[in-house]
Amino acid sequence: MSEFLEALLSSPRKRVPLDELRRHYFSLYPDVQNSPDRGVMLLRALKELEADGAISLPAARSWEQTGSPALPLWITLKSSPRPKVSVNHADVTWAPELGFWPELRPSQLSALRPINDFLLRRRGAFSSVPIKERSLEIFGDEKRLDSMSAEDFLFGGRLPLSVIGCFRVPQPLPYRKVDAPGKSVLVVENHNTYWSFAEWNETARRYTAVIYGGGENFRLTGRALHQAMQETGASSAEYFGDLDPKGLSIPVDFNRSVEPGYPTVSAALPLYRWLLANGVRREKPECATYAAGLAAAWLGAELATKLEAIWSAGTWLPQEALGTEQLHAGAINIKAGSTGDLDGEPTP
Repeated sequence: MSEFLEALLSSPRKRVPLDELRRHYFSLYPDVQNSPDRGVMLLRALKELEADGAISLPAARSWEQTGSPALPLWITLKSSPRPKVSVNHADVTWAPELGFWPELRPSQLSALRPINDFLLRRRGAFSSVPIKERSLEIFGDEKRLDSMSAEDFLFGGRLPLSVIGCFRVPQPLPYRKVDAPGKSVLVVENHNTYWSFAEWNETARRYTAVIYGGGENFRLTGRALHQAMQETGASSAEYFGDLDPKGLSIPVDFNRSVEPGYPTVSAALPLYRWLLANGVRREKPECATYAAGLAAAWLGAELATKLEAIWSAGTWLPQEALGTEQLHAGAINIKAGSTGDLDGEPTP
């Protein structure tokens, strides 16, 4: 019996509503909760339970009217799920890489078996490929490994993805390149600011490229940043984002999770300095509960002191204040081709 079904059977009702289904599923698989495919994964689990005779799904009129995919508003538990054939996992010939198998629950062992078959069949005769390609080969389902993995590991950190010859492919990073080899790339958090800086940089040529980080998606794009830097001939990477706790946590988390040998980003301090001096303050009461040390870790002690005073007042500064008009009016004073520092003082 799957652990998801066990959780559902703990319900005092035979009809289990959707909010309770979500609560049980995400408590068992917390890594799935932030996945854009979480609805797909939950629906797949429900259909598997229906195929096993454990639950009944309602008629079409009792499903959500919106959602991609739409989910049932409730399911009905059956009193006698069809029993599955018991498997003695001790009789299985396990690949040496899977010596941790006795530590796993039965439902995890069911998922480990196809991986074991793959390892025994291929015995290292494979190259490293994107995770969805390997998932389709092993499970016949290109999304299965994504739903099972946390970061670059399976089974609670016991099995690195590299052992089965696959890796997560980051979302590509859009960028606009200019002929300025040896300089930094600039990664910006938001797409309007990306457009403004890319236009300005065509003349200013301060950066080899301006890159669109895509907000929180940037956290897991280390390979993509490395590729962009290679293609543009950049020497380093700077980052500029909103001056709120989330805007700072994105690059800090990126640097913390980047793979060994891949580039980190540094704060574009002159841009942040300009924003602190000239930016538009917006209310966000939750900023007052900022994590201690976050601002200093990204901006250094001097700028952190100024920013924490802004946060303590329940306000923050969006990066869009430094936009097209400000850049072209010389808010950031730099001549085309210059290698000097940016001037981040307040605009007169």
